Amino acid sequence: MPILGDDLKQGWGVVCLKPWHLAGVFASSIDAENLAEKLGAGYVVKFGDHTSGSTDFSFENGTKI
Repeated sequence: MPILGDDLKQGWGVVCLKPWHLAGVFASSIDAENLAEKLGAGYVVKFGDHTSGSTDFSFENGTKI
């Protein structure tokens, strides 16, 4: 089943980190937040890069080294 926003190369991703699940990619952070809220605990919104046609989504984790 394709993910929501599969054609976007960059945007707001709705992800569960453990276990990994990319639920969707959105141009709007509000739309992403709405989906994360519907999916419940464990889902977060991150801005990043998406590989179209896959569940690959990369983002900065915010940790400074």
